[in-house]
Amino acid sequence: MEREHVVDVQDLETRLGGHLIHQHLDLHVERGEILAIVGGSGSGKTVLMRHMTLLTRPTRGQVRLFGQDCSHLNARAQHGLRRRIGVMFQHGALFTGMTVLENVCFPIAEHSRLKRYEREELGMLKIRLAGLPPEAAGKLPNELSGGMVKRAALARALAMDPDLLFLDEPTSGLDPVSAGAFDERIMELRQLLGLAVVMITHDLDTLWTATDRVAFLAERKVVAAAPIAELAKSPHPAISDYFSGTRGKTRRAN
Repeated sequence: MEREHVVDVQDLETRLGGHLIHQHLDLHVERGEILAIVGGSGSGKTVLMRHMTLLTRPTRGQVRLFGQDCSHLNARAQHGLRRRIGVMFQHGALFTGMTVLENVCFPIAEHSRLKRYEREELGMLKIRLAGLPPEAAGKLPNELSGGMVKRAALARALAMDPDLLFLDEPTSGLDPVSAGAFDERIMELRQLLGLAVVMITHDLDTLWTATDRVAFLAERKVVAAAPIAELAKSPHPAISDYFSGTRGKTRRAN
């Protein structure tokens, strides 16, 4: 039985500044799966994520979220869809003058009519879900370690109880132990909350341990999307090159 698609990208084309970034790109994300998007530098991974998070519109093609065509949505409809999406940016993008709790509560205040104490109770729940200790709630971002910044950003991405979570390089800059713990947290959240997760990552350990499928961008499109063990055996030159480096060979051997 085919699983429900929470994201459907069909025949996407993107032109930026006269440059063709994507052409005839197709991709779907199934409810409850963890999908990673990989590819060489300049392959358009971040641009594709911006289309799927409704931050930018493609030149041509269709992006459907939760069955809705996003091409001609009015502002109210887009707002409703964005409330079902959580985004964790690569470097956290936390407000530096706000505490962790204030950062997490910010989207709740923007999109709800909850009272302050209710927002803070909900914010503390998200902080715990992200794996942060309660005492981190009162700290400013510059008082946190790199791993704690990532988890604070994750807590804010979870603030509105999203059905779909986007992660941009979630483990970049983390030591292997912290990165592994973050991957485990994402898998636990997927299981607990029924999230679909889309991530951009270069972390080979994450690809092998925390994903259901990996979509590979090359030639301006998704040339393959499959479980990592299957993808790594692909004869496609770009995929073969990607996984044939020293790090790729080492990870495949483990």
